[in-house]
Amino acid sequence: MALNHDSTAGVPVGNGQHVSPAEFLLMAGFLAYQAPRAAVDARAAARRVLDAVLGAAAAHGFAHSAALESMMASAEKSARVWRLAEQATTAVGDTFAYLQVIRAAGVILETDP
Repeated sequence: MALNHDSTAGVPVGNGQHVSPAEFLLMAGFLAYQAPRAAVDARAAARRVLDAVLGAAAAHGFAHSAALESMMASAEKSARVWRLAEQATTAVGDTFAYLQVIRAAGVILETDP
């Protein structure tokens, strides 16, 4: 499988749409914690994304994974949540590295064969 290194468009979310890694992380938090009627497999994939991304961010020096996850769990919407999500995803690396972390967690993206 050839991976696309041109990931400037962001993370594919369907129908040709892309979002930033931080937006994708916050969407995963919403699915995992605030969408009880979402499909079980979608919630499980979101949980895998959270665990993988926050784990990779922590491994690269991001010290606020627990705080960010707690804020997502309580549905906090603030500039601090956004800033921490951006810091966490930046710690993981560029968008290509972020996509590798997601794929390694077993989450299939629109662009994957």
